[in-house]
Amino acid sequence: MSGHETSVSVASRSARARPWLLLAALLIGLSVVITVWLSIDRRPAEWDHANHLKRAVDCYRTLSEPGHDRLKEILETSSFYPPITPCAAGVLYFVFPIVPLTAQSVMLAFLALAMASTFALGRRFFDERAGLLAAFFVGTAPFVVFSLTNFQLDLPLMAVVALALYALVRTEEFSRPGWSIGCGLVLALGMLTKPPFAVYLLPPLLWTAWRAARAPDRRRRLALLLLALLIGGAVALPWYGPRLLGLPMQISERSFKQAAEEGKAEALTAEGLLYYPRTFPTQVGMLVGPLFVWGLVALRKERARAFLWMAALGPLVIFSLIQNKNLRYTLPILPALALVAAVAVRSLPPGGRRVAAALCLIAGVLQVSMTAFALPMPPRVPGLLLPLVLPWPPAGADWQHGKILADLVRESGGRDATVAVVPNDNFFSVSNFRYEAAVQRLPLKMIRPWADAPLDVDFAVLKTGSQGPSFTVAKSEAINRAFEQDRYLADIFPVVSEYALPDGSRGILRARRIAPLAGVAPAELARRLEASPGQLLAGNVRDPVGLRLQVQYRPDAILRGQVDRVVIVADSAVVGELKRRDRAPLRIRDTRLEIEGLLMNPRRLLETNRLEVLDVKALRVRHLVVTEDDLREFLRGQRPAGVSVRLGAGAADVQVDRVGPELYARVRLVSGTAESPFTLIADRVRVGRLPIPDMLIDWIVRQFDPSLALRKLPIEVTLSPIRIEPGRIVIGERS
Repeated sequence: MSGHETSVSVASRSARARPWLLLAALLIGLSVVITVWLSIDRRPAEWDHANHLKRAVDCYRTLSEPGHDRLKEILETSSFYPPITPCAAGVLYFVFPIVPLTAQSVMLAFLALAMASTFALGRRFFDERAGLLAAFFVGTAPFVVFSLTNFQLDLPLMAVVALALYALVRTEEFSRPGWSIGCGLVLALGMLTKPPFAVYLLPPLLWTAWRAARAPDRRRRLALLLLALLIGGAVALPWYGPRLLGLPMQISERSFKQAAEEGKAEALTAEGLLYYPRTFPTQVGMLVGPLFVWGLVALRKERARAFLWMAALGPLVIFSLIQNKNLRYTLPILPALALVAAVAVRSLPPGGRRVAAALCLIAGVLQVSMTAFALPMPPRVPGLLLPLVLPWPPAGADWQHGKILADLVRESGGRDATVAVVPNDNFFSVSNFRYEAAVQRLPLKMIRPWADAPLDVDFAVLKTGSQGPSFTVAKSEAINRAFEQDRYLADIFPVVSEYALPDGSRGILRARRIAPLAGVAPAELARRLEASPGQLLAGNVRDPVGLRLQVQYRPDAILRGQVDRVVIVADSAVVGELKRRDRAPLRIRDTRLEIEGLLMNPRRLLETNRLEVLDVKALRVRHLVVTEDDLREFLRGQRPAGVSVRLGAGAADVQVDRVGPELYARVRLVSGTAESPFTLIADRVRVGRLPIPDMLIDWIVRQFDPSLALRKLPIEVTLSPIRIEPGRIVIGERS
């Protein structure tokens, strides 16, 4: 090879490497920004951010510690969120410490994938400069920079959507087998990143499928399309299979019901439809918004016009028609939007392109600075719902979580304890306390605020001032008022310590400490328990017939509220959470229950004749009868409704008519395990007229299996042997 040829080869390799070096420089710059940001910020992880980080720690512990059914536990970590992103951080924890920088490295890695995929798409559709500009738009978008400071699933989803669009293009309308198989694997990766992935990819996928169906070799192409879909479905099936029926209901609730509870505008109102247009610059960038509108027109001359129109506008229209709106939900559309905006710059004459590129560079740098450090403070523009850029500078103020956790360990003596975190402030909620306790491996179970009584609560963490978003604080405010107005509650949960918080409020730690009654005969407390059981149990029992209560106790213990054993016998009673309108009560008959290790508030019982149950070690159901008519009435009042039963000899015929075709099953009940009071066994399952294979029955039935929810009970519940007879369910034998 001549010297001239060698120099040409080196120059060619250098030219090919130059755009990747520029992308690497941008990623390094953003990494430095995030590293500096994290070194300053001391705020706890917020809500979902903390929940995902907790799952990352759980994944690491599942993978690293012996005695775990690893695949099963990882697949069952969450009913709604797949495990790919949390477990990516969990794998890093094998090498690096469990600190914010390790977790955010996962976000930076996904951003690198998003920028590389966007660049590759732009280069394939247009040229390297358009690809670089689009990748720059993605990396410097204000909401992307904001997302780099949080551990959420939407930035990873954006990256996988960009990769899937690239893989879809490289299939060349499913004419290339290798890329078609690769596309199927990327489809699986996307679905295992977050369920809405399908919404972002469906419009361009349908367009590509339509093009494949019109090709001369359409049979071969459609076969490759089917192969890609089968690969994607097969890889994602282990996670989605058990959620086939439950997940659509969750998505529907999140899209509309929860949005209504949060006070968001209805989907088809002007306010609802204009939400994304009025937040567009905040999400994608101050120049990308107008460039995108311009690019939609300029794109009409490009061969990629239909594909990019579908990829950008299709998901945007779909999410605009959903009531629950959030900038996170449209973030995965950004790569397609950025490519369209790059077309607008590309359509300018050469001199205009240079000016536009320089302005975009300046805007990108400003967006990063304003988002990460509020330098300068972003302005508000009339007509927009948010500032031009969403500022999220780091804050070094201490929210005292470390001190509170240390005090909890000291006060509990290092033993297992249950802690109710009452407020739902973004930096002071059960989510961030639960995550931090998991990181430190503390024997503390963090739970949400109680509804009626602090059952199984050893400590309560409270906060003055704001309790969180208005639609979430009813319980928190009620508990704060109770501690102020109810001296019986305050007496058994004295204040252990208080903490000054950065928002000007005070954090409060209360510990359950029941002082023994003085000057009271133990028999008097026992008599009060046995004398008027209907009145004592009025919060959970209605219309009792033949209700009797017997107690076994130690004299010194009952003065501290401890009762060894309580036997409840009733001919008939209606039981349930009577104060809740969304929970129907159930009539039970011929009942004998035994409660072991009852803890109550003794002073409240003595002075008000009210029973306040604070803890129960175990509930034994020795005998109980539920008739078919009573069970049907109970099921009619449940939400969601749609379940009916017919009780026969040894089994029940169950019909579920909620969403889609009716579900039929033959159900038996057997005494439970350590995890649940009973086990539900189903056979002869069919959906509509379609019989369900035995291997899929568990996936279908688990959506309606009440025993799964009972695994979360705070007390041990055991049932005597269960029999299903014609017209009734019988537990145990009459003594």
